[in-house]
Amino acid sequence: MAHKLWLLGFATLLGACSGDSKGGALPTASGGAGQVAPPGAGGTVGAQGGPGPGAVPSSTVAGGTPGGLPGTGSAGAGVPPGGASNGGVTSGGGSTSSGGAPSGGTSMGGASNGGVGGTASSGPGGAGGETNAPLLAVSADFLNQTLSIFDVSKFTQGATRKDVLVGTVDLSKYVPGPLAMGITPDGKTALVSISGGFLGAFTTVPPGAGTLLFVDLEKRAVSAELYTGNSPMGIAITKDGKRAFVGQYSETYFADVDVEKHTFVPIQTGSTFNEEVALDDSGTVGILSYGPQGNCVTFPVDMAATPLGVTIGLTGDAGGVAFFPGTKTAYVVQAPTTLTGNVGGHNVVDVSNPRSPVASDNVRVANSPIYYPVTAVAHRGSVVFPSTQSGKLTLVEMKLDGGVATMVQAIPVGDAQTLAYGVAANPDGKVLIAVPTEHYVAAVDLATAKVVTVPWGVDKAGPNDVKFIP
Repeated sequence: MAHKLWLLGFATLLGACSGDSKGGALPTASGGAGQVAPPGAGGTVGAQGGPGPGAVPSSTVAGGTPGGLPGTGSAGAGVPPGGASNGGVTSGGGSTSSGGAPSGGTSMGGASNGGVGGTASSGPGGAGGETNAPLLAVSADFLNQTLSIFDVSKFTQGATRKDVLVGTVDLSKYVPGPLAMGITPDGKTALVSISGGFLGAFTTVPPGAGTLLFVDLEKRAVSAELYTGNSPMGIAITKDGKRAFVGQYSETYFADVDVEKHTFVPIQTGSTFNEEVALDDSGTVGILSYGPQGNCVTFPVDMAATPLGVTIGLTGDAGGVAFFPGTKTAYVVQAPTTLTGNVGGHNVVDVSNPRSPVASDNVRVANSPIYYPVTAVAHRGSVVFPSTQSGKLTLVEMKLDGGVATMVQAIPVGDAQTLAYGVAANPDGKVLIAVPTEHYVAAVDLATAKVVTVPWGVDKAGPNDVKFIP
């Protein structure tokens, strides 16, 4: 992204001079004064349950379903770690978690793992605990040169990366490290951008032109490499998993990648700074943020190499892009860039005709917070993006209302001195945020506004990106 002065905040970590980012209010539909984010709700203290005879529902953790034996608050007392629930819906062959959230904590779990032969890792016993199916995700740990596969259902207050970690992928031979990712719909392969992206323009990033990796998540190993050009960035994968579109920051094209053959076709945009890509739910149209002036190119997925549609006259510095679920209307983040005088905000772009996109809702906010990535939340019909201001990180949810993006809620998350690059959501409204300068991953439940942060225990910039594994 061109001239992102706010990225100087990364230099605190990487040995260059640190920049100061001052922000104002969150964007509103009118572009005027922003709204103050409400304080987030704290974790609910569950009632302490005693051992019970059978699958008596007790407290429900975020995103889960009640079930299993009530826990006693100590590890394995409610349901023995690695054992089957004596009176529950599982009758043997599979292990179940021994509890949910510890007393006073919040567990970011999925559905109860109740099928015969289903497995879940044994966790600490909780107050009125319940079983949680694994909810897997992966982080790109950037300059730490690893991918971390982890279980979101184990996210509880006080947990560490070691507590939630399932496994790692060693990428130490790939310099500078994993910047961004995309996961194939079958959950088996991660496409990983090895690159400094726009960070290399402002901070000390180890040299390396970058490449695209294909990582087998089951084997936890690199299965193939493909050089698509200098500085690959954002990745969007088609619904059938056969193609991927990759932004190329330092090239005048983005890459149309054949995932099976490990080949690509360059699609010319006529400008560098090709950064983030998104496809709509139907998988028929796409949008790419590019160039230094806030504009985007749009394309039909099945004929991506034919002439592109281009937005005209937008101001700002286009960053993250995401389609509102069930529409061909994209939300475009315009990042604030003090050096060039660009004001942060957003645009809405109608891509119904990808040859002739229509941009509207031209909102700009003076002294705007720092924001860059955005992602869609399918079942809520919304998009979310992390926003940093005055050393604090907030997750903002937006919905489309009559062609205008309006704020649904703003949830306080934690500390952050500069942008959070990685954000991902699963269909149920669980959101993950990767915060590279403060080295943590946050899990946010949009339905309850509950937040759990887990320190990643690394000493270099990262984690930088994060994705759920389907």
